[in-house]
Amino acid sequence: MATPVTTPYLEMRFHLSDGSLETFIQENEAVGKRILDTLRPGQLFKQNRIMLAGTYSVTAIVPSYINKIDFICPDFVCWEFPVNLSDVVEIPKGQFRERAGLDDPSRLVKRNQQRVTGDAFVGFLDLEMKSGLHVHLMIEGAVELPADRFNRIQLLLSGTSIHVRLPGKGMSILNLANLIRFTTYPGPPETPTDAWIAHRRHAT
Repeated sequence: MATPVTTPYLEMRFHLSDGSLETFIQENEAVGKRILDTLRPGQLFKQNRIMLAGTYSVTAIVPSYINKIDFICPDFVCWEFPVNLSDVVEIPKGQFRERAGLDDPSRLVKRNQQRVTGDAFVGFLDLEMKSGLHVHLMIEGAVELPADRFNRIQLLLSGTSIHVRLPGKGMSILNLANLIRFTTYPGPPETPTDAWIAHRRHAT
């Protein structure tokens, strides 16, 4: 008789800068909760190493080689998001392209859309890491100032890490030291003073 497969309480997926993926699990709920309780996103990638001790081995991973860590847990409540954003969630590439209008250029929203203070906004953020990994985010918030949305995105990406919600269960912490590019849809109405005026060629 086959042994039933049990779902671990906590699954941690390490996306490394060479493109590889390392997965570690913890079946015990109390031990898993202790790991989550000690998480400090702003300090996570400042450590000399992240240690993982299993039954048969101990693994040390240097944070500078980590793009992001996913924490998959059925009852984990994500922390509040910085810069007054109400939600930052990672979404699949296909959903990102469809909702941002990338599969149909006629649906792309131009940057000159004006917003009224207090209006809700939904934006889409494509982050590219050193390994070529793309992380697609949907962000939600309320407009506070005319150029507020883009300023908040810049502040969001100005630290050492950001945490984002995973749809369904868990969260992900991204190492911004390995971020090489970001693109936001739609872009802000105001053109940054140091920007080169050029249009992205979208695939048809």
